[in-house]
Amino acid sequence: MSARLDDLARWLHVHLGEPRPLFRPGPPEVAALGLALEPADLPQRPDVDALFLHRALRLGEAFPTLGVLNAHDGFDLQLTTGPNLRLVGRLGWREVRPLFWQGRPVGLTATPPEQEWRAFHRALTEEMRGEDRSWAPVDTSFVRVALMNAMNPDLLGLTHSLGVNVYLTGQLRPSAQEAARSLGLGVAALGHRRTELWGLRQLARELEGDFPGLRTEVYPGTG
Repeated sequence: MSARLDDLARWLHVHLGEPRPLFRPGPPEVAALGLALEPADLPQRPDVDALFLHRALRLGEAFPTLGVLNAHDGFDLQLTTGPNLRLVGRLGWREVRPLFWQGRPVGLTATPPEQEWRAFHRALTEEMRGEDRSWAPVDTSFVRVALMNAMNPDLLGLTHSLGVNVYLTGQLRPSAQEAARSLGLGVAALGHRRTELWGLRQLARELEGDFPGLRTEVYPGTG
């Protein structure tokens, strides 16, 4: 069995809000789809019928026989840090509330099933396959998290005012560390590329689920 390239593009438009998901046309039938963050992560001869690239603009004329799909902003918003409901579902978080800042979505708050820092941290890092850096909150008697796509003193203060004691984001901003510690917040910087790779793996799972018979191959690269 296979999927049609146009149907895969339509899926990306509907599920990730990508306005132009078909970056380059190719053979209409796709039995195997390769997923990578950017062309440099691909092998010289990927054994697939089409590609999904998060950063397709760097492709140039490479792999001319393959169709190429793309999603950037919607992928970042829904599959990395921020309002990532897929990660919420994978980790079983509950009491989820979206969070907006200056009229745009910046993340969410939630309660994980693990109400002890070490157990929560272990479940998180196992799912993400690591982290860059973290420290525990001052109050370790509960865990209420914010999953955010930015880190600055204003956002730290906002989440703290909402009862959050653990702040999760991609990259640790040195200028915000003092503010986080002064509020007693625990922090986990999951890593920008690591969260993107989690998004690729999740996207592959969803595409295989919605297109029975489609084989996916995630190319993590070496960056």
